[in-house]
Amino acid sequence: MKKIISLLLVLAMVGSLAAGCGKKEEKDASTDKKEGAELDYPKQNINTIIQFSAGGPTDLSVRAALDAAAPELPSGVNFMASNVTGGAGLVGLNQVATSKTDGYTLGCINVDLAINYALGRTDMSPEDFVPLACSIGDPYALVVKADAPYDTMEEFVEYVKAHPGEISIGDSGVGAAPYLSAIAVADYFDLDYKQVSYDGSSDAVTAVVGGHIDGTYTQLSPAMGQLEAGGLKAIATLSNDRIEAWPDIPTVKETYPDVDFEILGWVFISAYKGTDSEICGYLEDVLGKAVESDEFQSTLKELNMQNIPMTTEEAQDFIAEQLAFYKELCKDIQVE
Repeated sequence: MKKIISLLLVLAMVGSLAAGCGKKEEKDASTDKKEGAELDYPKQNINTIIQFSAGGPTDLSVRAALDAAAPELPSGVNFMASNVTGGAGLVGLNQVATSKTDGYTLGCINVDLAINYALGRTDMSPEDFVPLACSIGDPYALVVKADAPYDTMEEFVEYVKAHPGEISIGDSGVGAAPYLSAIAVADYFDLDYKQVSYDGSSDAVTAVVGGHIDGTYTQLSPAMGQLEAGGLKAIATLSNDRIEAWPDIPTVKETYPDVDFEILGWVFISAYKGTDSEICGYLEDVLGKAVESDEFQSTLKELNMQNIPMTTEEAQDFIAEQLAFYKELCKDIQVE
């Protein structure tokens, strides 16, 4: 498959803006509590539905964000979390979409929803939700065996071009972010390599270690053990900036400075459309402080993850850009 696509994605980080659902003035903690009381919200526990199983990057980052936000809630009120899996995350998100829009049921929109929407697998769009706080924003990276005959992205591109059709790259299935990462790189650099699908990123990483495939595109947390043990090496991240938790791994942009090349595994704790704007503003304030807190950032560092704090308006702009990108990338992909 050969096509030319634009991968010039720029995160619109306009820190001074705060509009839409989350528009509000700066205020101290006492004012926060007063406004919460005027809203008569929250009066009961707030449930967040996580559409993936416990222990994965989404689950761990969201639960950590909720824990960090809990002290900001009124006495006797807590954030709760429940895992509702199935349908590539769509079962849990559908439960959020069919719940009352009263602020007591939140969900987690992510890059997989954007991809599934772009592929026509669901009519539910990330834009049907109000993003309140980003719990994770980790880029994907090209990971290969430690003794592979290339150490940089430039060397990898040159090697694949010199050996067309010989290199095999693992992914976690058609439509998943690793699959699209492989397509994006192949299309942009005009590479010819084979793609092999596995049940998940961890399985693909294991296949690289075992020598069954030559590499895979993955977030780095599933490969952390082998990267630290020296069984694998990361060639480059598909991002504009280096990952704080992995500062020695270069980006594609460093090798090819004219390219803004980002494929991110992002997650936003979100309310469904129709939720009262004042409730959204309250939640954005509480959760936004949490994901920027020292407590949460320390937890992410321990997990070798990172996030991208954004206001609701910034997140909506970012999601719109992501949808446009994946619609372009997915337009020639046939899904059975």
